[in-house]
Amino acid sequence: MTDPEDLLAFCEFGEDRVYLLVAIARAKENPDASHGDLPVIREIVEDRAELTEKMVQLDHAVARFDERFRLYLTVNARDALSATFRLRGRMDDWLEARLHGGRGVVTKFKQVDSEYASVLQSDACKDETYFIFDLDDATAEDCDRLREAVAEHTDVAFATETPNGYHVVTEPFNYNELSVDVDYELKTDGLVFVSYIGDGELTAAAEAAREGEA
Repeated sequence: MTDPEDLLAFCEFGEDRVYLLVAIARAKENPDASHGDLPVIREIVEDRAELTEKMVQLDHAVARFDERFRLYLTVNARDALSATFRLRGRMDDWLEARLHGGRGVVTKFKQVDSEYASVLQSDACKDETYFIFDLDDATAEDCDRLREAVAEHTDVAFATETPNGYHVVTEPFNYNELSVDVDYELKTDGLVFVSYIGDGELTAAAEAAREGEA
């Protein structure tokens, strides 16, 4: 689990800067579910107070499902104003399609909230570029070696354990200059692992972090 206090320290909110919490039921962890029916729940986080609040909400929300969920946070803040204009463009396309007899867009008008969250998550709406070094099947020593190597080039924001290894979040730099004997996948607009949710463990950690903010 990523300590919610680390995320509170990391996130920088602003007038048009928001983040997304994304609850995902992964197919490989839910083999009995139909892949097309696996739910994804997105929550827009507009300020520091909402970060822990919406963690708790999602922890409770997924409890009604049978699937196992992971919770992620967008590593990069999202540009809400840019997303609004991009959604407007999509809606203009829907209107034109509807005026020409298209019926397939009717449901989209009933799902504007989810469409907006989807636009926010798109690469075009990122407001910065943090890196995630995704280390699969890695040890704590591997994570430490990578952190030390990256620290010679830029700042490391934080590192967290994931179900398969580690995520190391850093400021951007010329990664072609990085030399380290650790296997990784570099993501420039990814999702950083927060926790498994649905069992109440994250709620306890989030509420503790919220009390620390008070």
